[in-house]
Amino acid sequence: MNLIIKILKLRITKVFIFLLFCAFIASIYFYKDWYIVQYNKCKGFYYVNKGDKAYRERNYQKAIDYYKYALKKYPGHSRASCNLGNIYVSFENYYEAVNAYEHALKYSPNYLACRMDLGIILSERMADYDKAIQEYGRIVNANPFTINIPYVFNNSETTKVNKGLAYYNMGLAYRGKSVYMNNKPQTAIKYLKKARDSYKKAEKYLKDDYDNTYNLALTNHMLGDYMQARNAYCKAINIKPENFEAHYNFALLLRSMNLNKEALDELERTSLLLDLYGNNKKDKYVFGITAEIKRRILHEGGYEYLKEREGLTSVKEGDIQYSNGKVSLEKQKDYNMNDLLKCNFKEIEEP
Repeated sequence: MNLIIKILKLRITKVFIFLLFCAFIASIYFYKDWYIVQYNKCKGFYYVNKGDKAYRERNYQKAIDYYKYALKKYPGHSRASCNLGNIYVSFENYYEAVNAYEHALKYSPNYLACRMDLGIILSERMADYDKAIQEYGRIVNANPFTINIPYVFNNSETTKVNKGLAYYNMGLAYRGKSVYMNNKPQTAIKYLKKARDSYKKAEKYLKDDYDNTYNLALTNHMLGDYMQARNAYCKAINIKPENFEAHYNFALLLRSMNLNKEALDELERTSLLLDLYGNNKKDKYVFGITAEIKRRILHEGGYEYLKEREGLTSVKEGDIQYSNGKVSLEKQKDYNMNDLLKCNFKEIEEP
């Protein structure tokens, strides 16, 4: 009896396997196209992996060939298409890069990093500001799926940063548009105000970001909103005291506000940083403005102030030495350097 049961089970198993095989053959016949798509997709993934390897090894031409072949087999592989765009950017082939980015976004509209790359190329390399602003707008209005598993995975912060960067880059694009409106000053002002609004929105997502704060200051400066520019320059300087651009432009702002002594302080900080980092090309500009500021101070009756200033022997004994109005870095300490370079709001009186 047990033998009969075993034989029946074996036969039933064989029949079941045979029926499955027949069903598989029939599915191939009736769904041939679907199987072809799956085969091509597997082949596409294989060549994407080869392209990724070549990309990591910086063998860009081979990576392009692999990615192109992979995308022929599986056009919907967005990451491969975006990587292809990045390679074209490195070759300065911006039109092909844009095509590759747009192809990726056709299949993955919420691929925010790729959309950001597209916006940057459109704005900074092709001066297509309107289209770039549209792309940044899609990023800030996107609502991608977020996952927050404590201590395991959380992409909500990445989404916030992407929105902040999109607003920041949108500000750059609006400011770029304003540059082309020299013959239309009112339109230029309108775009500068849009740039300022974008930087302010970016502040909500990019806390203490130097680039955004500095560009907000610069835009307010260009708009003639000196008090807001002053505050933003000071904030930017305190975020990154070693960046001379903020000190230099802050000095120009203070000169415009007729705060000449404070402007002279910033110019000396600028000179210090230029000396420190060996940027001698801009020394002549700083020297010329410094001479002008000193003439202003003299005209205001500040001879004794300048005389006393030039004779100052030390800022902090044993650390940073003043000699003839310049700073000696021989005994410099990093924290003292930052203390010297940072902006103090209380030192600046409102006009």
